[in-house]
Amino acid sequence: MRRHFRQDTVKLSNGLAVHYHEWAGQGPNLIFLHPSLGYGRMFEFMADAMGDRFHVHAPDQRGHGRTDKAAGDYSAQEYTEDLATFMQELGIDRAILVGHSLGGRVAQVFAARYPQRVSALALIAGPHLSNFYGTRESAQSVLEGACSTISHPDEFKSKEEAYAFMRPRKPFTHDPDAALHHRIEHNYVHIGDGRLIPRYDKIRVAQGLAHLSNNLRPYAARVECPVLIMRASLGAALSREQADEIARFWRNAQVVDVEGHYALQFENPAGATKAITRFLSDTGVI
Repeated sequence: MRRHFRQDTVKLSNGLAVHYHEWAGQGPNLIFLHPSLGYGRMFEFMADAMGDRFHVHAPDQRGHGRTDKAAGDYSAQEYTEDLATFMQELGIDRAILVGHSLGGRVAQVFAARYPQRVSALALIAGPHLSNFYGTRESAQSVLEGACSTISHPDEFKSKEEAYAFMRPRKPFTHDPDAALHHRIEHNYVHIGDGRLIPRYDKIRVAQGLAHLSNNLRPYAARVECPVLIMRASLGAALSREQADEIARFWRNAQVVDVEGHYALQFENPAGATKAITRFLSDTGVI
């Protein structure tokens, strides 16, 4: 069943105008944080699956969607302060954070810096190994990914051209067709002559991707809330053994396998939602 949502833009005290989607609910606050090249509305299928059990917000993070592409270093630390100000502006004292990739990095740092404001943390497709085991090879991969993002076209002549670009490329490779069409519909500006312009700033996104080599171990050690690592069971980025090992960096973390390759919010929203609600129930958060 599709849930009604509203969207709005709030001007933060740091000057950043943040666009967000909101699904009103009866339960605790839950904030979805999207990955690089993503946008808040990409979580609408999970919000639908949750019903009204949670009051959900899904912002477009800086450099993405309809939010400002402001100057900055685009580190997880900077995004964290955006989130803290966003929550303050909307009167959200405490929330469950669910983050994917970039959003997961932001959630990890936020939970460490503001432990009293986070009741639980869930990481879609798990954390990045490069943030915990920095190697020369992982640094090369991070920089190659950033460079690849810089090469994204500034515009597409048609929806078909945008689809053809995304279909064979990471991180879109395993997205269902419906997900790619969702991206095309909501993550691009549609010009009257059929052209599409990405809503994300590819330079700012690449700048953020370069921080994938930053060491997040010290932040994990400071997180007080329960942590859920949702390993994408069909993906190659994180084996079960690696996930179990990386979970030890937190005081209270558990790993669950969810069928999918990467973007579980598109590939398996029902499975991801079930894993989160079970985790929150088992840990006494709900």
